[in-house]
Amino acid sequence: MIGGIDLGGTQVRLAIAGLDGTIAGTRRVATSSLGGPEGFVKWAVAGFEELAPGERLRLIGIGVPGPCDPVSGHLINPPNLAGWRPNLPLAPMLAAALGVPVKLENDANVAGLGEYMRGAGRGARSLIYVTWSTGIGAGLILDGRLYSGAHGTAGEVGHMILDPEGPPCACGMRGCTEAYASGSSIARQTGRSAAEVFAAAAGGDLAMLAVVERAAAKLGLALLNLTNLIDPEVIVVGGGITNSWTLVAKALRDPIRTSPFVTPARRPKVLRAALGNQVGLVGAVEWARANL
Repeated sequence: MIGGIDLGGTQVRLAIAGLDGTIAGTRRVATSSLGGPEGFVKWAVAGFEELAPGERLRLIGIGVPGPCDPVSGHLINPPNLAGWRPNLPLAPMLAAALGVPVKLENDANVAGLGEYMRGAGRGARSLIYVTWSTGIGAGLILDGRLYSGAHGTAGEVGHMILDPEGPPCACGMRGCTEAYASGSSIARQTGRSAAEVFAAAAGGDLAMLAVVERAAAKLGLALLNLTNLIDPEVIVVGGGITNSWTLVAKALRDPIRTSPFVTPARRPKVLRAALGNQVGLVGAVEWARANL
């Protein structure tokens, strides 16, 4: 059997699965309750022992937030894990505790792999998975293989610059996709949480609907740029904001649909993710399978 872990800022999910990727059991816990990386490792060891008593797993895949080094297994600078130190050798720590090889990857990358293998991207060869939530990131599947770049940071669509004279972004640049379209940006623009903005838009608030549509249109421009750069068959959009898919789908798709350069013959499908909040865990299991 193999294992998968989806490490997030709010909660951690863990699964065991067969070699075909079928998940046989799961556990989850609030990340804050673990008290840091050492507590996380102890919880993971206990979870795998409970789900697969007496059985040695062949490999564990783990998706982590923020920049990471898949080769060394280090978590470089986790932005949403309060109190977790930079340059943390997370995969080696877990591997030493379990006596099992551990392969680490960025969470958007493993989510993209999950949607490619088990979700909305099944059957495609080239896919871009975009996660749209508090921040914006992406995972790239090129010719059937996950591509993470020379330094593990490929797919930072949130920091694709749409206008160098645009609003400042938390990354230090101006006019990034995140500065226009992220949940954090929507909250800054309105003084309300993104969830409240989308709820108001769905309820008929025209001012909030305009905010939502502007954000979706900006992300749609980023998707158009990605289309011209990567030429994917499918773009899958996931993350919490896609719970309001009917509000954003048209504005997301329009830049690609109306582009005179992206002809219908090479126009990618823009689809809502199919795996919901299980995408990270499914992707972590698929990352384990990919490394067997």
